[in-house]
Amino acid sequence: MSGLFRMVALGAALLAAGCGGRSEIAFDGEVYRARAAQDETRQDFTVSVRPVSAGLQGARLAGAHEAKRYCIVNYGSSRIAWTVGPETEASTLPVEGNTLTLAGTCDPQ
Repeated sequence: MSGLFRMVALGAALLAAGCGGRSEIAFDGEVYRARAAQDETRQDFTVSVRPVSAGLQGARLAGAHEAKRYCIVNYGSSRIAWTVGPETEASTLPVEGNTLTLAGTCDPQ
């Protein structure tokens, strides 16, 4: 019975973690805090990642990871049509303070 209880508790913890909309993700040896939020519709979203000062490439990767997680949780697909994405030219990426913001639309197809 205790094995079943552990599995249910683990499942509940993973479900709760997936619903939070934010995570701490390590890329390039640095930990980034990434948070996905819906825009006007749930399909459209933004992802805020910090600290960019730890490395722009790592922040881009952490943002892309969080965006994919958001789309998988909400639409069952990791496909994204980026408005401002990880491949956007570095000089045009929106960085304010120490936060990078990416934006896109989940593509459920």
